[in-house]
Order: sequence, then C-alpha cells, then structure tokens
Amino acid sequence: MVDRALLMKAASWTPEQKALYTSLVEQLLRRNPRGRRLIAVEGRDGVGKTRFADALQVAFARAGVEAFRASVDDFHRPQAFRYRQGRDSSKGYYEDAFDIELLDRVLLQPFRMGGSTGFQTAAFDLATDRSIEMEWQTAGPDAVLIVDGVFLQRPALAGKWHAVLLLEADDRVRGERMRARDGAHPDVAHESHRRYREAHEHYERTVVPRRRAAFIVDNTDWRVPRQSFADSC
Repeated sequence: MVDRALLMKAASWTPEQKALYTSLVEQLLRRNPRGRRLIAVEGRDGVGKTRFADALQVAFARAGVEAFRASVDDFHRPQAFRYRQGRDSSKGYYEDAFDIELLDRVLLQPFRMGGSTGFQTAAFDLATDRSIEMEWQTAGPDAVLIVDGVFLQRPALAGKWHAVLLLEADDRVRGERMRARDGAHPDVAHESHRRYREAHEHYERTVVPRRRAAFIVDNTDWRVPRQSFADSC
C-alpha cells in the first residue's frame, strides 16, 4: 500500500515541479522497469539535493513504486578521521569525509541483492559525531533506492547506480541556501569554503560528472526546475 502521508506532499508542488518529477520517474522506469534500482542525486553544496531526492521518492510513490531514501551525509566518518589531513584540506574532504566502504556494504550491496536481505539507510549522526544503532530494513522485489550526496560518481561508486541525476544551480543561489540552512555563511567563493570548493573542482575535473549523468537538472529555482543537457551552451 502506498503511504498516504507521502502522497500528500505532492499537494504543494508547483505545476513545473509536478511535470518534471513525473517525467523523470517515467524515464527512469522505462530505463529499468523491474527489480531493485539504485538512483543517485548529486551536486554541489546548496544545490537542493535532499529536497529534490525527497520529491522523487514521492513521485515514485505516486507511480505505485516502493521507494526508499538515504543520504551520504548519514555515512560520514568520525571527526578525527575526517580531519586527519587537516581541517582545511580539500583532499581530506574528498578522500576522508565519507565512509564509502560502509555505504556500499550495508546499503548499496544488500539493497541490490534483493530477497530478504536487510539494508541500513543511515549509519552515522554528524551532529553527535557518533555511529548510530543499526536499523535494518527490507523491501519488495521491485523497489527503488534514492541516495543524495556529493561525489556519487567517484571511482569507488562507479557502476553502482542504475541512473545518476546531477543537479546544478547558480552560485549566488547556492550561497543563499547555505546561509539559510546553516546560519551566517559567507559567499560560496569565500576562503572558508575553499576546502569544499577545491574538492568539487577536483571531482569535476577528474570524473566529469556532467558528462556521465543520465539526467541533468537546473535547480536554481527549485519551484521551477528544468531538465537540461550536457551539450547545452
């Protein structure tokens, strides 16, 4: 049975949101109509990944498809490990911030296996800097897992996804969202964001996620998201 509370969230969508979310789900289901499917929603900080991934879950529910949500943010490593290369190290952020092996072992692999295999959608509480007690879930044979986060096409995750959605947004807009979300953040180009900015630049330079993504969405105005294409000018 589809969760009624989940479906109610669609009531606040704009016509443009409803059209895009519905279209993306239709395209994703045409690509992989059956079985366990893993979908990544990635992009830079402040691009709106979590909100967009949540909306996709609702859109799948509206289509009668069981969908689960997870975030790479819930698979952080402890602070001592995250900052072992220095608090300002962009290399450290890219290499050490997230426990990709754990993400794969307790979530991606078991979800994809299907059957009665349990999977865990969260493993770490960033606010308390502690691991959380495991809560194992199961799913039906034709379920979807939507994971949002950064660097989701990195080599360690290559070949894990049935589809990747890359979100983009204007830098000024991303900065405003980060200030609203986290408090008095400076502009995204400020020196205090160098660690994150340089990590993303390295990722985009070496992996070229825009070229590899199945779908690209301009999410500058989250109320009017629009699909774009890698060859657009």
